[in-house]
Amino acid sequence: MLETLGETIRGLIDAADQLQVDALPRSQLDGVVSRGEFRPAEDEAIGFWFARFLTVRDNLWNLINDLRTILYNSAERISEVDELRHFLAGYAAVCILIRIDRVMLFDVGYHSLIQRKLNEPFPEFRIPRKQYTKIFSAFVDQSNVFALREAIRFAKKNRRKLLELSGDSDVGFIAQRLGAFEASLNPSKLSHLKRAWGYLSHKWRRRGVVSAENLFAAVLEGFGRTASELCDMEHKQVTSSTVDAISDFLQPGDVIVTRHAKALTNLFFPGFWPHAALYVGTPEQRQAANISVGPEKESRWVNDICVLEARKDGVLLRPLQETLTVDTFVVLRPKLTPQSIRSAVERALLHEGKQYNFDFNFFSSDRIVCTELIYRAYDGVESLEFPLCERAGRKTMSAEDLLDFALDTDAFTPVAIFGVKDCKDTILFGDGVRGALVASYRQSFG
Repeated sequence: MLETLGETIRGLIDAADQLQVDALPRSQLDGVVSRGEFRPAEDEAIGFWFARFLTVRDNLWNLINDLRTILYNSAERISEVDELRHFLAGYAAVCILIRIDRVMLFDVGYHSLIQRKLNEPFPEFRIPRKQYTKIFSAFVDQSNVFALREAIRFAKKNRRKLLELSGDSDVGFIAQRLGAFEASLNPSKLSHLKRAWGYLSHKWRRRGVVSAENLFAAVLEGFGRTASELCDMEHKQVTSSTVDAISDFLQPGDVIVTRHAKALTNLFFPGFWPHAALYVGTPEQRQAANISVGPEKESRWVNDICVLEARKDGVLLRPLQETLTVDTFVVLRPKLTPQSIRSAVERALLHEGKQYNFDFNFFSSDRIVCTELIYRAYDGVESLEFPLCERAGRKTMSAEDLLDFALDTDAFTPVAIFGVKDCKDTILFGDGVRGALVASYRQSFG
C-alpha cells in the first residue's frame, strides 16, 4: 500500500483544495439568506458541490480506516518506520477531513437556512437527508474529539521521528508540510464546547421548525391526495382527435397549462388555470434535439411517452393522452435558442422519479409540485428569472403566475389554446391565442 499511499494523499489534497476553491462564495450565500430561498441554479450548484464534498470525505474515511486496520488490526507486525509512515498518512488524512468539514459546516453552512438546504436529500446526486446534522454530530462527538487529541499527542511526542521522514519518497512531502496540515486542528476545550453548543442549538432550532412543517405538510398532503381523487375524468372536452391534432404541433420544451372543468383541486389551487406540465418530446424528437438523459431514463421514454409531469403519484414521464385528459389547455413556447431548450429539458429530467410536493414549498427540491418543474427547468437559462410569490409563508409560483409571466415578458409565447370562449371545440393557433388566454382568466376573474 505504501507504494501508492503518497499518490492517494496527493490526490485527496488536490481534491480538498479544489473543493474549498469551488465552495459557493459568501456573497452568493448572503444573497440566498437575504432572499430566504435558493434559486434553481443555486440549488443545483450547492447540491453538486455537496456531492463532491461527500465523495472526498468518504474517500478520506476509507483511507483512514484502511490505515487504522494496518496499524491496529494487522496480523503481521510492521516495523517502527512503517508504523510512523502509516500514521503520518492517516494523520494528514484526518487533518484534511477536519479542514473540509469546517468549510462545509461553518463557511458554507454558516446560516440555518443553508443548513436546512444541506439537510435535504438530493436524489439526483443520491444524497440522503440529514447529512449536515450527521456530519455536525460526528464533528463534536466526544469520542472523536478524544481520538483526535490522542493523535495530536502522539504526533507531538514523536515529532522528531516524523520530521526525519521528510526525505521519504512516499510520505516525505507530508512531513515537510506537517505544520500546515495541523493548522486545521483546534483541540482546545473552549472551541469544542462552542461547537457542541452550536450543534445543540442547531438541533433544537430545527426540531421546532421541522415539527411545524411536518404538521402543516401532513394536513396539506391529506387534503391534496383527497382532492386529487375528486375529479370527473370522464366526458372531457379534449378528445382523442384533439390530442392527435396538438401532438403534431408540440415541440420539446413547450409548457402545457391545463384545467379540469369539474375538480375539487380547482378550489385548492389559485385561479382558473391550476396545473402545468412540460412537453419533452417523442423519442424521435429527443434524438433530433440531441437531448441527453442516459440509458435509464431513455428506457422509460419510449413509444407515446412525451410529457414530464408532476402529479400526486410523483414526477413521471407520461403519455400526452394522459396529460391532456382535461377540458382546457394552453401551450406556451419558450423564446430561447435550441441549445437552451435542450438544457432546460435535461435539467427538468433530473427531477424525474421524485415525489410530489403536497405542501407547495419551492424551497425544497426533493419533492416537486407541477409548476416547480417548469421553474427548475427554465429559471436561470439565458438569464430568465421567474418571480416567486409568497403564499401561506411559502415562496411558490402558481400556473397563473406562470401565465402572467408569459404574457408580461417575451420569455414565452402563447401559441395554442383549447376549451375557452371562441374555441370550445377546436384548437386556436396563432395571433388570437393571446387574447383568448387573457379573456379566460384576467378579464373574467379579475
